[in-house]
Formats: sequence, structure tokens, C-alpha cells
Amino acid sequence: MRTIKFFVIAVLIWFPVVSGLSIAADAVGIPDTDTWMWILRGAGVGMAACIAWMVVGAARATAIFQAVLPIIGLITNLICLLCFLLGAAAVVMILVKDWRWLDQHLYQPIMFPSIALSLFSLVPITILLMIFRKTRALGGIILYLLSFFLGFTLWFYSLMIVGSHGLFWIISGLLLIGVGVIFNAIVASALSGEWSIAGTILLIATLIWGAGMLGWFVAERQFEMDDDAERSAKPKCHDS
Repeated sequence: MRTIKFFVIAVLIWFPVVSGLSIAADAVGIPDTDTWMWILRGAGVGMAACIAWMVVGAARATAIFQAVLPIIGLITNLICLLCFLLGAAAVVMILVKDWRWLDQHLYQPIMFPSIALSLFSLVPITILLMIFRKTRALGGIILYLLSFFLGFTLWFYSLMIVGSHGLFWIISGLLLIGVGVIFNAIVASALSGEWSIAGTILLIATLIWGAGMLGWFVAERQFEMDDDAERSAKPKCHDS
């Protein structure tokens, strides 16, 4: 039974893993040849097998999370650094150039593939991880951290929107602790009659916030359940 469960989970995870690797390969310019496709498929098999092994293994969710915590921390710090550098470059270039330059040179070649990778690969993998008890906490934490990156991509898009409406909206948005850029994008779009853009930004911001809260709640709840199970498993001492 455990073997069947392993293969079913591996197959389910393999599709979003390979999809994400394909998107990443296109983003960095890897040629779409049969050789590279087989390499990506093989890498996808290895990654899917590792995740499936965690699901069917004997370790608890807390133990699995603690085991991969250093890797998650390293990747998170690296992504935060890259987002900071990219955000700083975006602010400078939208002031020096304009929002069209930002779209052509930063958003389309960098941000758009990253968004596609997150939505079509990382989010499905995260949802699958949260389905199974042993990887539920790991999936919740990944979704929580992923919401910050998706929030940055929305901020980047909002920066281009406010840039198309004038310098006032850029400066005032940046003065509102940076995140005011998203608020200004909604207000400026609404005042200009672009209700579809304003509504889309508001909806995406709500979904990202909800996803982050959901991930945190799922992880925290699973940690509590693991702690309760561990305390219940300990032998109780009785007074003689």
C-alpha cells in the first residue's frame, strides 16, 4: 500500500515540477531540444521522488520541516536579496526612464517568467504538500513565504501602473512605506476610470494576503497537532 501511495504522489507532483523546470529553462534561454527535455524530465522524477518519499516516510511533519529548514532559509534569504536589488533598480529606472522601459527590460524578461513559475509549478506543489499530513507544515510555510514573493511581483506591477499616471503617484506611494505603491495604483486607476485594473490589483492583493494567512494557519495548526501527538505518546508517570 505504501508503494502504491508513493508512486501516485510522485506522478501527481511530477507534472508541476517539470512544468516549473520548463518555465525556468525558457527564462534562462535553454534550447528546447530533446536532450534538454529528457534532462528536465529526469530532474523532475528525482524531485518528485524526494517529495513522495517525505510523504510516505515515518518522520513527523515537524521533523521534516526542521530537516529542510536550513535550505528554506538559504533560498528565502537569497530571494529577498534579489527582490530588494530588483526593487531598488526598478525605482531608480522608473524615475530615470519610464514605466515602458521597466516593462520591456525588467518585468517581461524577469518578473513574468517568475510569476509563471510560481503559479504553474510552486503553488500546485505547495497545495499537494498541504494535502498530506506529514508535509502539511512544510507546504504551509512555503505558501506563506511564497505569498511575500507574489506580493513583490504585485508591487512591481503596481509601480508600473503608478508610473503611467505621473511622478506624484510614484513618490507618494514610495513614501507610504513602499507598499503605498499598490494602494496608489488602485486609486489612480479608479480615478482614471480604469476599473478593471483597479479591481484586478485589489483582488490579487486580497488573494495573496489570504494565501499567506492560510499557509501560516495550516503550518501552525500542524505543529500543534504534532506536539499533542508527541505528548500523548510519552509514557505517563503514576505516583505509587
